[in-house]
Amino acid sequence: MANEQQFGLEIKLLREQQQLSAKELAERVGLSPSQMSRLESGQRRVDAVLLSKIARALDVHPSHFFSGFEDQEAGSESKRALALSEPPVMVSSAPSQLGKLIRTERRRRHLTADELARKIGKGKSYVQDLESARTDMVSAETLTRIAKILKLDAELLLEAQRSEIRELRRSLRRLERAHTERTLGDLEREGPGVRKQGIPLVEAENGGLPHRFDKGEVPEGRVLDYLFLPNLRVTNAFACTWQGDEMRAPAPPSFESGDVLVFSADRDARHRELVLAVLEGQSLFRRLYLDAKGRVRLQPLNLDFPPVILAREDVLELFPLCARVQQL
Repeated sequence: MANEQQFGLEIKLLREQQQLSAKELAERVGLSPSQMSRLESGQRRVDAVLLSKIARALDVHPSHFFSGFEDQEAGSESKRALALSEPPVMVSSAPSQLGKLIRTERRRRHLTADELARKIGKGKSYVQDLESARTDMVSAETLTRIAKILKLDAELLLEAQRSEIRELRRSLRRLERAHTERTLGDLEREGPGVRKQGIPLVEAENGGLPHRFDKGEVPEGRVLDYLFLPNLRVTNAFACTWQGDEMRAPAPPSFESGDVLVFSADRDARHRELVLAVLEGQSLFRRLYLDAKGRVRLQPLNLDFPPVILAREDVLELFPLCARVQQL
C-alpha cells in the first residue's frame, strides 16, 4: 500500500472479512492490542518482517499489499480494466518500493550500505543506487542473497521488483494509448459523424453523478460529448465528470475534481474495485468492499471522509471503473 493509513485500512478490512478481532490478529503477529490499533489507524509503520507475518496471518500473499488497483483473484479482464484507470506514472528520483524495503531492513539490522555491499559481493555504490532506484533490474540471484542476509522472504523482494516492472509496462501502454487517441482525435476533426461511435460523457440533471438508468443501463442526462478510447475494450460504457474531495489520496490512486471517469456496464463489479454505486436518489464513486455477511462497504480513498456501509439489496447498481481521463 502506498501509505500507512491505506495499509492500516486494508489490514482492518481483511481482518473483519475473516471475522477476527484486533486482539486475535495482534496475538498472531506478536503485537499488543494497542500496537495493532495504532497500525490499523495508520499511526505505526510496518517493516517487511511484520508485513510477512500479517500476510501469513490473514492468509494472503505479501504481494497483496503491493497490488494497488489489481485484485489478485480477479481475471485478466479485470486487471486490464483497472490498469487503464490508473494515473500516469511520473519519473521520480524517490526510492522504489524495492529500494525502500531493502534500505529499511538494512537499517533495522544496523548494517551500513558498505557492509551489505561486501556481503553480496558488490560495491557500496551498487547498494546506494539500488536503494535510490538508480539501477536497472536486479537479478533474482542477487535479490535472493540480499533476502538471506536481511533474513527476509526472497519472494517479498522478487514480488516488489515484479510490481515495479508491471507498473513500467502499464506506463508504456498508457503512452501508446495517448498517442493513438491523439491521432484518432486529429482524424475525427477531419471527418463528420465519427463522434457517434464514442463513449457518451453524461451530465446528470443536478450536475452530479448519474443515478437514474434505463433498462439498458444507460444513464439519464444530457450528453455533453463523446470520448474516443480505442484501446478500451468495452461494449457498453458511459462517462461522467467527477467533482469532490472524497477520492483524493496522498498516493495513487487519487482523483481530482474535473477527472472524467468511464464506467463499464458489461460486467459485475468485484471486491476492491473502484465503482459507481447507484443508491436510491444518489450515486457514489468509492472503492467497493464486500464481506461474507452480504454487506457493502463504500470506502472513500480520502480517509477524512467516513465509509458508507449498506446491505447489498440497498445498492441498485454497481458499475466498475474501467478508465479515467485526467485533467492536465
